[in-house]
Amino acid sequence: MRSLFLYIAIILSAVIVSGTFAREQAERLPVTVRKYDSVSGKYITERMVLNPKKTAIIVIDMWNYHWCMTASERVSAMGPRMNGVLAVARETGMQVVWNPSDVATAYSGYPQYENAVAVKHGEGPRVRAPIVARFTAPSGKCMCGHGIHCILNYGHDAMHPDLVIGDSDLISSSTGEIYALLTKRGITDVIYMGVHTNMCVFGKPGAISSMWNSGFNCLLARDLNDAFTAYEPDRNYTPDTGTTEIDENLQKAGIPNINMADNFRDADLWKSGAPVDYVRFTPWGKPDRPYIMENPTTVTLSATWLPDAEIRYTDDGSEPTPKSSLYTGPITVSRTQTLRAAAFRKGRQVSLPANARYARLPAEIPPLPDVYLDDLSYIPNDYTNHSKGAYACLWHPQKGKSFEEKPLRVRNKTYSHGMGFRAPSSVQYEIKPEYRRFVARAGVDDNVLDNNNGRFLAIHGSVIFKVFIDSKLAAESPVMRISQEPWRFDVEIPQGSYRINLVCMDAGSRNILDYGNWVNAGFVTK
Repeated sequence: MRSLFLYIAIILSAVIVSGTFAREQAERLPVTVRKYDSVSGKYITERMVLNPKKTAIIVIDMWNYHWCMTASERVSAMGPRMNGVLAVARETGMQVVWNPSDVATAYSGYPQYENAVAVKHGEGPRVRAPIVARFTAPSGKCMCGHGIHCILNYGHDAMHPDLVIGDSDLISSSTGEIYALLTKRGITDVIYMGVHTNMCVFGKPGAISSMWNSGFNCLLARDLNDAFTAYEPDRNYTPDTGTTEIDENLQKAGIPNINMADNFRDADLWKSGAPVDYVRFTPWGKPDRPYIMENPTTVTLSATWLPDAEIRYTDDGSEPTPKSSLYTGPITVSRTQTLRAAAFRKGRQVSLPANARYARLPAEIPPLPDVYLDDLSYIPNDYTNHSKGAYACLWHPQKGKSFEEKPLRVRNKTYSHGMGFRAPSSVQYEIKPEYRRFVARAGVDDNVLDNNNGRFLAIHGSVIFKVFIDSKLAAESPVMRISQEPWRFDVEIPQGSYRINLVCMDAGSRNILDYGNWVNAGFVTK
C-alpha cells in the first residue's frame, strides 16, 4: 500500500512539475528583435522574452481599398502571412486588436467591436516623452512611379475581406479605449502591424506614438508592415526599399523590429509549410483595376520574405513554372498584357501565384469631333420611346451632363460635350455617309468625389466602354475606375456602315454608382 501511495505521489509530482513547466513555457516566448545601438551606430539583433499572455498585436488599417492601386495590392499581398501569424498568436494567448481607424464603426454589432466599446475608457498617462521619429524615405502622389499617378480619394469602407477576424479579437480605433483594453488585460508589450507605417501605424489614434507615450513596450512587425513611399526605378528604389528605410527610422527612434513569422517558426509554433507570400509587382494593377499607361513602363518584381528564391514570370497569360523566364532585373512593359510570377527554390514553388495587369492607352489623344453626339438625336429604345413613366430614365443617357445631371467630369476635368451613362446601358446612332471616324474619351464619372473626396464611395464605380458598328465590336476599354486617365477612342467607320452602338457596361459589380461618361464624343467628317 505504501509503495502504491509513493507511486501515486511520484505521478502527481510529475504532473505538477509538468504543468508548471508547461505554464512557464506558455509564459515565455524567446524572440529575436532587431534594434539600433546608438553607441556603436549599428543595427543589431538581440534576444528578448515575451509573455504571450501580456502581449497584444495591434493591426492598423489594412483597408479594402486605396486611391493608389499599387498600395492597395500591397495590402492584399500581406493578407495570407498576416492570417497565418495571427492564428499562431491567438494560440499562444496573445490578444489581437484590429484598429481600422475611420471605418471601425462599420463593425458595429460585431461582438469584437461591442466588447471593445463596452470597456470603461481611460486616457493613458504620459510616462515617456513623445517619441521622435525622423522619416527619411521619399514619398510621391502614389507608389506607381513616374507614369500616370493615382489621384487622391477615400473609397475604403472596411478592412480587407480576406483577413480573418478571430472570435477573441477586439476592434477599436480610440486611443483611450485601446489603452483601457490593454491595461485591463495586463498587457505590457504591443506588437504593431499594418499600413502605412510612416503615417497611420506611427501616428493614428491607438498607434505606436500614443502607446509608447503611455509606457508600453512597442515593437514593429518587420514582415507585416508597409510604408507609403515611392517608386523610382531609375535608381532602383522601390516601395520595399522605402518600407525598410522607414522600419530603420523607427529603430533609431527606439522601436525594435521583429519578424513574426520567422520567430514563430524558430519556436516551432508555426509548422505549416504552405506558401503565404506573393511575388510583388511595382506598379501593380489588376484586371478589375488595371494600371493604365501612356508610355512603356518599368515593372519591378520582388519577394522580400523569400530569400534565395528565384522569381520566374510569364507575359503570355500562362502560369509560371521553374522553366519560365528568370527575373534578373526590371521589365519593360510596352503593351496591354498580364504578367504572372511565382518564386521557386530548387524547382519547388514557394510563393502564392501572383499577377498584374497593364493597359496601354492608344498613342494619340483623339481630335475633337466635327459633329458632337450631344447635338444629335439617337435612335431611342422602343420601350423608352413609348414609356412616359419613371422607368424610361433607366434606358437613355443624359446629353451634355452626367447621368445624375451634374457636370461631365473625368479625372478632375470638366467637359462641356458628352453623354452621361449609368451602366449597363447603351445608345445607338445612325451613321451618315459623311461620318469617317468615331472619336471620344471615356471614363468613370467622378462627381462622387465632391463628398469628402469620395468617402466610402469611390471604391465602387467600375465600367467598361465598347463601340459596336453594325453589331461588330470595333473598340473597347479595359475596366475603368474612379479618377483613371480616360480611355481614348478613334475608330474608323467602314464605308457603308449604318449603325453605331455605344455601350457603357458594368464591370461585374452592378453597383448603383457605375456611372460612365463619353466625353468630347462624336464623328469626324473630314
